[in-house]
Amino acid sequence: MRTRPPAWQAVALTGLMLALLAGCEQQALPAGREAKPLLHASPVVVEVCGQSQSYAAVPQRAITHDVNITEMFLFLGLGDKLVGYSGISSKKEIAPDFEAALDRLPNLSSQEMNLEAMVAARADFVFAGWSYGFVSGGVTPELLAGHGIASYVLSESCIRVRPRPRVALEDVEQDLQNMARIFGVQQQVQGRIAQLRQARERLARQMQGNTETPRVFVFDSGEKIPMTAGRLGMPQAILTAAGARNIFDDIPSNWPLGNWEDMLARDPEWIVIVDYGLPSAQGKIDFLLSKPELAQVSAIRNRRFFVMRYAEATPGPRSVQAAQRLAAALHPQRQITQDDVLMQAATSAGERP
Repeated sequence: MRTRPPAWQAVALTGLMLALLAGCEQQALPAGREAKPLLHASPVVVEVCGQSQSYAAVPQRAITHDVNITEMFLFLGLGDKLVGYSGISSKKEIAPDFEAALDRLPNLSSQEMNLEAMVAARADFVFAGWSYGFVSGGVTPELLAGHGIASYVLSESCIRVRPRPRVALEDVEQDLQNMARIFGVQQQVQGRIAQLRQARERLARQMQGNTETPRVFVFDSGEKIPMTAGRLGMPQAILTAAGARNIFDDIPSNWPLGNWEDMLARDPEWIVIVDYGLPSAQGKIDFLLSKPELAQVSAIRNRRFFVMRYAEATPGPRSVQAAQRLAAALHPQRQITQDDVLMQAATSAGERP
């Protein structure tokens, strides 16, 4: 689901092409001249995977990797700071509200990160995550720093490099707050972030007192060995908020491999399908229905499937909406409010707030 170790592929992008495609509101500088960095009044210091990281300047030429991370960036209205993106293949769909902003930008790599392309784009900042672009032995924050490129790591992904006690919907809000501080737009975007917080808090109130926690299996991909969500992946936070229990919450990782034997023994009452690529969500459902050894699993016997898009199941502005939708499906008697937060906040996506 996440990225594999990168295959190094050189991508030649000319300065003229980048100038035309990067920021719609920025004009290309004369050859040999670079924009002067816009310094913060004092360095911005945020916690990145348990370590304090300092940002002296406001990034001007950013790159994002993966669709959920790109949606977070555009949710903050920072589209004019992007000079490219990667990790968004035809298998992953960005929210319709962000399509126009993405169409204006060069796709630097549909799969893994491409260091040569990022350097050629004269990037000064990369927003990605471990196994969401960053991978040991490939492109890492340290490697980028050696090229003078700052970076920020998605909080959920930090489990790949250090222990974490839990994952929560609040992690998305914290990442958005950190990005707002790094880019100096805290005041302009507080209303957008507040919408996510209010939706999350409203769901918590609506689920207060709930004692029914259906067992849920998250099926990402894989036929011989299923990839699922452990207790430190965003689906764990979504399931918890929606009043459900992840049958693989004993695995201390975010996107681990499970096994069919344990899935059968733990008998999920619902199955969450992560929808991206091939097979389609229906294809994954048909596969599960075709396995005779799973025929007696409660979710399969009762045809209880719930589909999440990739950008809903991974950390991003759609995570809280996914939790609301799931809660409404699992607990219809509670009449869960389903906010359209992304639509409301995305009206000026791709433009500076």
